[in-house]
Amino acid sequence: MNFAYPSMPLLAAAGGDTVKLFDISVEPDDPCTLSYTPSPGHQVNSVKWNHTNMVVASAGDDKKISLWRKNGKSMGTVPLTGRDSGDNVEESLFSINFSNKGSRYICSGGSGQIVKIWDLQRKRCIKWLRGHTDTITGAMYNCKDEHLASISLNGDLIIHNLASGARAAELKDPNGQVLRVLDYSRISRHLVATAGDDGSIHVWDTTVRSPKVTPQGSWLKQHSAPTAGVSFSPSNDKMIASVGLDKKLYTFDLVSKKVSSCTPYDEAPFSSLAFRDDGIVLAAGTSSGRVVFYDVRGKPQPFTVLRAFGNSVLCRTAVVSLDS
Repeated sequence: MNFAYPSMPLLAAAGGDTVKLFDISVEPDDPCTLSYTPSPGHQVNSVKWNHTNMVVASAGDDKKISLWRKNGKSMGTVPLTGRDSGDNVEESLFSINFSNKGSRYICSGGSGQIVKIWDLQRKRCIKWLRGHTDTITGAMYNCKDEHLASISLNGDLIIHNLASGARAAELKDPNGQVLRVLDYSRISRHLVATAGDDGSIHVWDTTVRSPKVTPQGSWLKQHSAPTAGVSFSPSNDKMIASVGLDKKLYTFDLVSKKVSSCTPYDEAPFSSLAFRDDGIVLAAGTSSGRVVFYDVRGKPQPFTVLRAFGNSVLCRTAVVSLDS
């Protein structure tokens, strides 16, 4: 394949118990540059790049965070039990995210119902953000690392103040849907998108005294099946994209309050999505183990399909530039 971009993307994806890195700028049948299995037999639920795109972190049912350099060197793990976690809670992890200003800190959320902040230099948990009463399915820093948003299976969205550890806002999905995915704008510190099992997508404004769904940011039951991924464009926070188990990719314009495009993929339901850093390329994982790449200028059009796994790309993939 042929890319017209100054640097080529590297994809991190997980399926089953395996994490793989792909250099999708090359043409060979297998562009995989690294494959590792953190804990054989344990599902990987989340995989993320650090802010320099040099380190990949993964986490899942093995109850720990594994860290690898993109050259294949392991950087060890962060244990999540006993002394190192600061409590005796063993939990499956469903979401991890690095802080944006540096890679020393990473947040995690899972079945333990507490968002934890980890100091990767000391490999210890340094902060516990409480308030959820069900499994946490997503946790993410805002672009300034001032707040952290987290969602759970019972439809709660909590905005945490990272300086004080207090809850800045406690919100509920308007329809009480199970929340599965969230994303913070990379540009506006106050915009966060959530989506879940009834197919509805909401964009929240957290700057007002009583945070609420923004007037232009609510699409009720847009997907006819659970939403599997939602993401702001890194280059334009007036555009968001979503994918669902209904095999559809949508883009939305927050200015016009309308759906910009709907692109079906007939081969398999979508299971995840992520933008490349330039906001032009979007990667969408599917339940068949393929990753479909789209150019989102105009109506998104697929330009290549990568067979990444023999099973579902279950967690959110990360597409990044090598020279960010």
